[in-house]
Amino acid sequence: MTTFRDLQLSDVLLQGLQDLGYTSPTPIQEQAIPLLLKGSDVAGQAETGSGKTAAFGLPLLARVNPELQQVQALVIVPTRELAVQVRQELKQYARHIPNLKISAFYGGHSYRIEEDSLVHPPQILVGTPGRLTDHLGRRTLDLRHAKQVVLDEADKLLEMGFEEELDTLMRALPRERQTILFSATMSGDVKELITESLRAPEFVQATATSVPDRIRYIGVQVPDEQKRDALVRVLESIPHAGTVVFVNARLTTEEVAHHLQEYGFAAKALHGKLEQRERDKTMTLFRNGTAAILVATDLAARGLDIDKLETIIHLELPYDEAAYLHRSGRTGRAGRSGTVYSLVNQREAQKLEQWPEVQVDNWLEPSNLKAAKKSAATEAPVFTTLHISGGRKDKLSPRDIVGALIAEAGMNATEIGKIEIQDFHSFVAVPEAAASKAVAKLNGAKIKGKKYKVSLVR
Repeated sequence: MTTFRDLQLSDVLLQGLQDLGYTSPTPIQEQAIPLLLKGSDVAGQAETGSGKTAAFGLPLLARVNPELQQVQALVIVPTRELAVQVRQELKQYARHIPNLKISAFYGGHSYRIEEDSLVHPPQILVGTPGRLTDHLGRRTLDLRHAKQVVLDEADKLLEMGFEEELDTLMRALPRERQTILFSATMSGDVKELITESLRAPEFVQATATSVPDRIRYIGVQVPDEQKRDALVRVLESIPHAGTVVFVNARLTTEEVAHHLQEYGFAAKALHGKLEQRERDKTMTLFRNGTAAILVATDLAARGLDIDKLETIIHLELPYDEAAYLHRSGRTGRAGRSGTVYSLVNQREAQKLEQWPEVQVDNWLEPSNLKAAKKSAATEAPVFTTLHISGGRKDKLSPRDIVGALIAEAGMNATEIGKIEIQDFHSFVAVPEAAASKAVAKLNGAKIKGKKYKVSLVR
């Protein structure tokens, strides 16, 4: 079995991978990393969850010079969520590299913060096309030293209409550079982008348009008018915390989330029309377990980092097989198992069986699911989330927050749930019964010598 040491990575990168518990590379990493380390342009086809961020990220980190305070590597991604995720992953891999700065620029983020960051530029910049071209137009971003560029989720970049922005960015980069492209699908448009942007590329592939064997597929054939009732019955029959329910339209997410709330489930809706702040809050609540179920459009199928997601439910089938596989690929990641339920009418069942990469392991009869009872389904959420008006820029750490909850609110460390530190905000999950007391106590105390506003996240 190949190890990361076999790939000739530096000791500082190997130490970071060891800290994360990573020992063996995924297939896409094993193929791509040696090619990228020797400087080749690479075009890779890889699904979400295949480890592609490390596949391009580790070679980027290996080749940048921490002593040169200029943008040396640019990672272009389609969404704000993916920008944040990629930056975080790269920072984890680079934890033992001193003087290395990694930034993420995206819509909805403060221009002033980004411009201040560029006074001492990051060596690696992750960003969305619109925001990056805005900085070029303002002459705040200098890409003359960028020797590496990554086009991540290239099919999504093109699908979202970023061709003009990509052209602008590629023209602003040095002609002598390494170009790396990853895409889940290889459509004609993606192949054209490869031809235009990469020089003599090496091609790598990891299970194109397929999902790992560790995912189990279950089908439930049910008429459209009975689907929401069947959804409740499925959720009642499984450990449902950390489940994503996929639908096709924004309004449907709200309707289904409300329907599940009536049955006692802690469900939240996620769609593209939510303001960025609300999307961020919803994802925080889902990641820390306060919201057990996420009802989402395909916005959540790509680029959102959801740990230990075990169950996907397709309440509505997407329009094609590739979208179905993208959704399903959110589970069964990093060696873990997952289950995918598809609630389909007769026509959709036939459609599902015609998709060659989808093999339903088991069909459940709706009659085998227990009847749903309104407001009697599940217990109320165990955790409530607290918001603290300080974060990474205030030098707050999870240890500081745990210490304050123990010292001021009288909580035990074992009671405290997941803590998420952002640049200017922090979130912590605490037992619902202790939440009000914790808010009152922390508002009257100091965390790391400073007072912060603490409130419940609704």
